[in-house]
Amino acid sequence: MAENNRGRAPLPVGEHCCRGPGGAGSLAPREGDGTMRNITGKQAVYRGTGASGGKVCGTLRFFRRPAAGRGSAPARTVSPAVELSRLRQAMAAAREQIAALHRRALSDIGRQEAEIFEIHAMLLEDEDFGETVAGGIAAGKSAEDAIEAAVQVYTRMLRELDDPYLSARAADIRDIADRLLRILSGEAQEDDASESGSFILVAEDLSPSQTVLLDKSRILGFVTFGGSSNSHTSILARAMGIPALVGVGQVSGEADGQTALLDADAGVLTVCPGQDELEAFRREQARENDAARRLEQSRRALIGRPSVTAGGHRMLIYANIGEGAEVARALADGADGVGLLRSEFLYLSLSDYPGEEVLFDAYRQIVSGMQGKKVVIRTLDIGADKQIPYFDLPREENPALGFRAVRLCLAREPVFKTQLRAILRASAFGNAAVMIPMIVSADEVRRCRRLFDECKAELICQGVDFDARMEFGIMVETPAAAVMSDEISAEVDFFSVGTNDLAQYTLAADRQNPLLTDLCARNTEPVLRLIDQAARAIHGRGGWIGICGEMAADPRLTQRFADMGIDELSVSVPHLLAVREQVLRCR
Repeated sequence: MAENNRGRAPLPVGEHCCRGPGGAGSLAPREGDGTMRNITGKQAVYRGTGASGGKVCGTLRFFRRPAAGRGSAPARTVSPAVELSRLRQAMAAAREQIAALHRRALSDIGRQEAEIFEIHAMLLEDEDFGETVAGGIAAGKSAEDAIEAAVQVYTRMLRELDDPYLSARAADIRDIADRLLRILSGEAQEDDASESGSFILVAEDLSPSQTVLLDKSRILGFVTFGGSSNSHTSILARAMGIPALVGVGQVSGEADGQTALLDADAGVLTVCPGQDELEAFRREQARENDAARRLEQSRRALIGRPSVTAGGHRMLIYANIGEGAEVARALADGADGVGLLRSEFLYLSLSDYPGEEVLFDAYRQIVSGMQGKKVVIRTLDIGADKQIPYFDLPREENPALGFRAVRLCLAREPVFKTQLRAILRASAFGNAAVMIPMIVSADEVRRCRRLFDECKAELICQGVDFDARMEFGIMVETPAAAVMSDEISAEVDFFSVGTNDLAQYTLAADRQNPLLTDLCARNTEPVLRLIDQAARAIHGRGGWIGICGEMAADPRLTQRFADMGIDELSVSVPHLLAVREQVLRCR
């Protein structure tokens, strides 16, 4: 919890800096000087689900906005051809807006959270949804009415599913529909929910688009009537460190402008607290902030310290990153290198295949930016949950087990070789390595190495510099790769275990399904045995092995990895210091 209050001092009673005109969709006070005060003096307590932990005290500010583009369009004669044209134009504009939100999320929050808007882009292009809307237009509906009819069908279907994760996707469908409706009606883009002041935001619900526009320095926390902890809005709130309480039911409008205590850890919102409650709350908040600062200071002492167990085994602590903006943060927290650079970020942010120069320039900046520390670049992992329209991939019943990653790359050699050439060229500017995802056999590795060697030969003929000793490895993320690791290890310099996929394939458990979280947590032993098998195989060949999935950050497993002789743990940047500390505690 304390981490969510990092850098945010408790808001003193009587201080509130919100100014500006009110009105529909506005977050500014509608009257008075904006100071925190109790208007009615009537205390109310609301309970919900803490979607993102933390404690804050501040003024409640209600976010109200008329439904996007609904109910305001004037009656007119509908021409299917005209409506289809309007829909296509709206779709094009929506793609640009979603791409802009994706870039903002990448810059302000992080790669993993930005993937939410990649999903929005996929949903926008969903064939079934598009055909349903087009069918409504063909039947005589306006573009607005056809979108609204389609979204009602899809959101009802999703909410009726006995799956919390899938049910929560209804909010994403609604977000995309509202975007299209706003564009069709000529309304501005969504309000930036940070226009002025510091306050606790109260809303019926917040879309992911609205949430990513929140200004962390001004929004103390937010409360929504509906929503769930599985929603993309909640995921974004956790990543942004904003305390969030969802599913509280209807909050009385009389609470607007009044002082409140939001304890997202306990799942409680207290409106108009008594003075004793207010003082006790602020004392507890101050204690937690002090504890967070002390913890941060002790961890800072770990930066630059070798992560060696008491028994003398060293495990390098690498960072998982998705784009260049994360390099500075990784270095600041003492990363020994980058164990996983998700190279598809450029492909996902463009509307057509990136050329070699575009890829080279991006990789060069990251490799040189790591100042001689190793950067392991994973080749293109497109497919499954990462769909790109211009790749024109076939629809699949089970894309996680489908035409993705190395399978796609080997089927489209020119795309693969363009990336390999760019990675090789970037290796001249630092310490780079390349690894191939989703391998199941030594034959696949040999085919990849043949293309890799072809790229080397081409660059030599062209007089282009690269590191001829650059390491070549694979990801062990299928049970097949682990089982065949003795044979595969003869073809590579290193293994990097992607435990997220390895766990779901080994346990036959979808890692995106929250109903299976406990099952995965209780059954790590089969996965660990496969990792141990792979470690023995690669060490027997003189290579090294790392872990780059979520298990790498699990303190319960650090000692087990040390016992296996794992050489490197690669984790997201916020976990770097904690994992280093855990390694130092190992025997």
